[in-house]
Amino acid sequence: MKKFVLAVLFVLGCVVSVQAAPFPATDEKLPVDVVADRMVYETDKNTVTFQGNVEAVRGEFTMWSERLILYLKASKEEEKKAASEAGTAMAGSELERIVAQGNVRFKNGTQTGSSEKATYLADQGLLVLEGEPVLHDGENSIRGKVIRYYTKENRSVVEGGPKQRVHAVFSSGDKEKRP
Repeated sequence: MKKFVLAVLFVLGCVVSVQAAPFPATDEKLPVDVVADRMVYETDKNTVTFQGNVEAVRGEFTMWSERLILYLKASKEEEKKAASEAGTAMAGSELERIVAQGNVRFKNGTQTGSSEKATYLADQGLLVLEGEPVLHDGENSIRGKVIRYYTKENRSVVEGGPKQRVHAVFSSGDKEKRP
């Protein structure tokens, strides 16, 4: 159970740090609070799935989705013991990837984002937003077909397509009307 809690903390820590460009990182020591209608841990698949009205909160950062799946790496030791010790299978697991699906939304102060699917690949430090992804910071926004954020490099790539070109809106913040 302790490793599960650490995995969940890591997951949201990744989501928060992954959003470094639009979202400032929060204190890593803050607890993560996940609420969902249901949680399923499948040892044979090395997955933990939160389903139904998922809400994950860490500090000022909140993420909502219909489903949040944690994919865990199986250690060699776990593979040997998986059949006999289902209750401890998660004990040595590391996070492989996180997939949030269905009306994915996140908020941190004035910064918000949404997509139909968000995938975080832990080893690569890559967050991929798909399904009409959009990021907002106040009046500024960017959207495209796919938004990729490389956390280790602190860079992002927004891809367009024939039906969804990249669209960015940058505001100077000057609210005064100009002549």
